[in-house]
Amino acid sequence: MNNRDIFQKDPSTSKLVNEGVTSVNDEETDLALEVLRYELETFVCDGQYEKGLTHILETYLKNIEQAQQPAVWVSGFFGSGKSHLVKMLRSLWVDSSFEDGATARGIANLPQSVRDNLKELTTQAKRHGGLHAASGTLGAGASGSVRLALLGVIFKSAGLPEQFPKARFIMWLKSEGIYDQIRDDIEQNQFDFVEEIDNFYVAEGLHQALVKAKPNLFSSPAACAETLNNLYPHVQDVSSDEMLKAIKQTLTKDGKFPLTIIVLDEVQQFIGDNADRSIAVQEMVESITKNIGGKLMFIGTGQTAVTGTANLARLQGRFTIRVELSDADVDAVIRQVILAKKAEAKVPIEQMMQTNLGEISRHLADTTIGHRQDDIAYFSQDYPILPVRRRFWENTLRVLDQTGTDSQLRNQLSMIHKVIQINLDAPLGHVIPADYLYFDSADKLLQSRILPRKVHQKTLSWMKGSEDQRLTARACGLVFLINKLASSNSEIGIRTTIDSLADLMVENLNEGGSNIRSKLPKLLDNCELLMKVDDEYRIQTEESSAWNDEFLSQKSNLANEAHRIEAERDDRIRKKFSQIVRKLSITQGSSKVPREISPVFDAKLPTDANQRICVWVRDGWSNGENSVRADARQHGTQSPTVFVFIPKRSVDELRQQLIKCKAAIATMDKRGVPNSPEGTEACAAMETTKQTAEGKIRELLDEAFSGSRVFQGGGNEILGNDLQEMTLEAAGNSLQRLYPQFHTADHVGWAKVYENGRKGTPDALKAVGDDGEAAKNPVCKAVLGFIAGGKKGLNIRSQFESSPYGWSRDAVDGSLQILQVSGLIRAQDERGKTIDPKDLERKNIGKTTFKVESATVTTAQRIQIRKLLQKAGLQGLKQGEELSHVPPFLQKLNTLADHAGGDAPKPNKPETASLDDIRLTSGNEQLLALYNQRNELSQSITQWSKLAEQIDKKWPNWLTLVHLMSHAKEITDAEVIQAQMETT
Repeated sequence: MNNRDIFQKDPSTSKLVNEGVTSVNDEETDLALEVLRYELETFVCDGQYEKGLTHILETYLKNIEQAQQPAVWVSGFFGSGKSHLVKMLRSLWVDSSFEDGATARGIANLPQSVRDNLKELTTQAKRHGGLHAASGTLGAGASGSVRLALLGVIFKSAGLPEQFPKARFIMWLKSEGIYDQIRDDIEQNQFDFVEEIDNFYVAEGLHQALVKAKPNLFSSPAACAETLNNLYPHVQDVSSDEMLKAIKQTLTKDGKFPLTIIVLDEVQQFIGDNADRSIAVQEMVESITKNIGGKLMFIGTGQTAVTGTANLARLQGRFTIRVELSDADVDAVIRQVILAKKAEAKVPIEQMMQTNLGEISRHLADTTIGHRQDDIAYFSQDYPILPVRRRFWENTLRVLDQTGTDSQLRNQLSMIHKVIQINLDAPLGHVIPADYLYFDSADKLLQSRILPRKVHQKTLSWMKGSEDQRLTARACGLVFLINKLASSNSEIGIRTTIDSLADLMVENLNEGGSNIRSKLPKLLDNCELLMKVDDEYRIQTEESSAWNDEFLSQKSNLANEAHRIEAERDDRIRKKFSQIVRKLSITQGSSKVPREISPVFDAKLPTDANQRICVWVRDGWSNGENSVRADARQHGTQSPTVFVFIPKRSVDELRQQLIKCKAAIATMDKRGVPNSPEGTEACAAMETTKQTAEGKIRELLDEAFSGSRVFQGGGNEILGNDLQEMTLEAAGNSLQRLYPQFHTADHVGWAKVYENGRKGTPDALKAVGDDGEAAKNPVCKAVLGFIAGGKKGLNIRSQFESSPYGWSRDAVDGSLQILQVSGLIRAQDERGKTIDPKDLERKNIGKTTFKVESATVTTAQRIQIRKLLQKAGLQGLKQGEELSHVPPFLQKLNTLADHAGGDAPKPNKPETASLDDIRLTSGNEQLLALYNQRNELSQSITQWSKLAEQIDKKWPNWLTLVHLMSHAKEITDAEVIQAQMETT
């Protein structure tokens, strides 16, 4: 059985009528109808095509009686079949008919769900004035007016001229009932009716017919031009109302508006980056759908979803029904239209493919486009094209195509139709070689300056030569394609090695690729178009040769400079360790105190290694494993340091790959940005060399790091397979060594202690589960002991946040606050002024000085002090706030003393020296001084208050007497009264 015998249609005699490209319009020429019939016959309505059609039809039928129809947006990559889908819908909607009586719905092979909906559509059409469809694009002119462009599409669908004034004129002729009369009269006078309408302002035959039919309106042929120009002037745009009126007038028949769809293809392409067009389309669709109702539906197409760009996003409120097409839909069309097989051929194909599965599965096995298990299900459908080669073509076309047309998947219809014809007479088992793409595209690539002329000429001439020359030409073509693909998409992982080339060149699966693999090395090593870089081949041009010479020179220099390679290796080991471990901090305890992990790559540990967690990383290139283990033992079981050893593996290969990578980078830096196609190609090849070396380096370092060993101080090894987990486990153990007293303050409530302490709450320690006194709390006790004669907050924090404590800042600040509230310490600002606990902010703790109080005040003493303060009129006193109320208390007593005496005849002012003595003390000493003089001060308050009250009562009378005596000098016995005043 030959390949020709397996196809349902002989590829050499069948043809693609539309060349794989669908044009959406309402053309009814013989050629257009032939294309439409072919497209209907080959329409594969399954997958998203079936779902899309069903969704559109069901939505329309559901909304016929509603106020408006939602618009539809059909999206998919360039060439996914959007235009084909909407064109088929348009034809099926009106059930297009052909000369032989065949109809669209009869020709197309449709699923039952679509047929049922079309049947229901026909039933509904009988009640609503029939069916109508209009299709086209908005970019067809109309002076840039979206409304006029749309009217042109609608006019054409109704058999009217596309131009607005001409269409209105024809509709007027029909409404007046003189259309047939005018046409017959024009044709009888030997004029062409269509041409007369096209030139209706100056059409002699038309004007004569109008005068004859409407003498009252058109008095003479000469007057016709002026009258027509006034009635139907040329316009640049129309209003929304004019557009709506024209649509209704065009489509309404016998008072009924038909069930209508308007298909607008390539809407996204029309809008592009033009925001004004986006707004115009939105307003147009909104105006029509709201005013015409549920009888009309808009369908638009675009490459991306309606939310895909800012301009399209404006349409999402209108186009609410979304249909998205995918690669799978295109593959289904190709398999059923171009590659469809005879039923009796499927079994032989499957048997042959299964027999050669070993050869097929090895093809490009190390790449992302290599053989996949799910390819097997499609072997018989895709034959004689292997899925691996199909994917190679798809990816390569996207790279090579600069215009955006060749790489469209819709054009694969014509490409695959053409390619399967090259081996029709070959026996079953012969497949299409991947190098076909090169020779099919060579001329285009030369014209676009992608392919060097020398390569083009040599490869095409060799294809006419001997078998070896043909093999060389094919390999060179593949080298060119792979170099292009690899330089633009390194993720695929394809390389120009002998194996890769042979995988893509095998034509006879039954023979396999062993013969090709044995011949290629000798042929390619001696090929003038190629140069070999390690085990890969590159296209050789003058530019690429210069780049390669520079690359070899850089490699030679680096090979003699061992220190540079060693430095590069060490740097990559450091970066690799950071990438693997990633998390360079952990948290400790329930309070989740963050702890930094410090990687160390030096030959010695830092001097403060015993104060933090250091991960000392060393490798087999500089140290031995026994040396690292010995260091771990020597540091002892109390050391917080973690010791990591990375073994030395693949020494020579790693060195070579580092040299290659650095040489490639140096070459690109020195050669600079190329300004010719050959230079660009050479630069891309060098970039590929660099990326390949980078990949190898990563693999080799992965291998080395996979054998890493982790030791705790003292020599205990942390076992495991994950370096990050082992390192973090060791670091967690080191925390216990570094902060043995951490547990004392490990509580999440210390922040609450600080907050409550600042409010003056005496039992703030309850937040950490302590009901006792502050002096007995272990954390407060340790802080109090450290403060001794006085310490700044900065030093206190540093002491207790470091080893051996490692307490959280909340614990340190909270303890300081509660110690103040308890009267055990006092805080002073930089000027020595005492700071009240509620006024001390955390941001100022570092520069605040804390001192231990020399005396303590008991609870009973505080109660007596508060009573004294209250007697002076101070209210709202709370326990622990006594000290803050002493200054206003002393001020009140001084004021009271001022009111209790003065100049005669007032009593002498009370003595207040004791108040000054109290003011000169501070902290608990001040409170104790107040307590010790509480009885005297209490009596003073009572006595001074009485005196002040008497003075306030008698003083006004005294002032009145003094005033009167100033007027009593002439009165008898005034001297007696004066004497009495002076002795008072």
